[in-house]
Amino acid sequence: MSPYERPVVDRLQGEVARIPLPPRERWTPPERNRSRLIPALAATLAVIALAVIIAAPALERIPSYGEGVGAAGSSTAPRAAALACATPDQATSPACRLITGRVVEVLGSQLVRVTPDALTIAADFENPALFEADARTRIEPAASSIGAAGVKPGGRVQVAFDALAPKTASGAYTLTRFVVLSAAGAPDCTNGSPLMDIARFPQPTTHGGATPETAFRSAYPAIRDFELFPSGSLPRAPVWVVAGTDTYEATILQDGTWFISPAKFVRCVSFEEIRTFSQTPGSSANPSSPAPAPTEPPPFPGGRAPTATEVTAQQVEAGMPSGAAIFAATDPKCVLSADQASFRCTLSRAPAPEISNFLDAKESLVIGGRVAGGCLGLHRGGMVWQCYIGQSAVDHAIIGKDLLGQPAPYPGRG
Repeated sequence: MSPYERPVVDRLQGEVARIPLPPRERWTPPERNRSRLIPALAATLAVIALAVIIAAPALERIPSYGEGVGAAGSSTAPRAAALACATPDQATSPACRLITGRVVEVLGSQLVRVTPDALTIAADFENPALFEADARTRIEPAASSIGAAGVKPGGRVQVAFDALAPKTASGAYTLTRFVVLSAAGAPDCTNGSPLMDIARFPQPTTHGGATPETAFRSAYPAIRDFELFPSGSLPRAPVWVVAGTDTYEATILQDGTWFISPAKFVRCVSFEEIRTFSQTPGSSANPSSPAPAPTEPPPFPGGRAPTATEVTAQQVEAGMPSGAAIFAATDPKCVLSADQASFRCTLSRAPAPEISNFLDAKESLVIGGRVAGGCLGLHRGGMVWQCYIGQSAVDHAIIGKDLLGQPAPYPGRG
């Protein structure tokens, strides 16, 4: 309301206050008094209507919470529909509570798969879950779409959605809010182990590039724009490569060069999930809470399991907790044995105490979401293990022939 309109409204409200009305006890009974009440009420309503008409233009100029794409006051162009989760009362509703997770795949400008960090959420709403934005979705930082926000696989986000609302035509939950914490990065499973879908393994005679960057440029010369994300501070740690919506993994070979393979981060297998699920894939320690159906990785490249010379020590180190729940938070360190047929692995702390003696204990080894070998305990306390890859694990009677190559979405237990 402008300063010029306020005096007019105040004057009209003052006139309304001076309109004489009959005493309250005379408002309802006898029929003959109604004739004197009607003119007074009509005059009151007319004055109020006039005040509303004068104030209406000012009210129309009050900014709406639905303007802009981001938070209130955003300078971006307004959307056609009012944003969800914009007002304080909306922000506290269940449909606007933010859930933290990591982007697995960007399927379109408004369609994305996200794996939630919390196990309970992952079990209730699928893992990874499919989300879709619409004109009402509040995107932060301000952007017209998820694609325009620049988020890539591996990026950390927060999502809010109405779990009770019908799914979209794509089978996705409709986002009420989408917050980009980091646009891209390496899969980060600080509270668990990553489940990876690796397209191929190096062959025995493979020679890669001197650095992950030169190896990638040599393998994909047509791709000019990409980002490198080391998985750790160690110089031999795998490097995650993001090129648009495509992702790759660079691993170091025995000769010190780097090998590039297309790879997809399927999801994080949390320590809570490792402790929850039994050795049978898909079964749950709590029958009333069935496990979510994960994305099944493809079979081994070429239809065969890799050999010890075709995997890296880092893959074996990650494959131990992916294959057996007892290795959770043990930080394995592995080196290729002199026979070039197995890896000797040492743990930083003892495995979960499922048995009293780990000597000759046998556990599965999982690489790329499938059983790729097995490990044999060499120490009563479980601190040292010998891990065999592919058919060699079958020959040493660590795993059965039928188990090799089988999907292993959850670490074994028992």
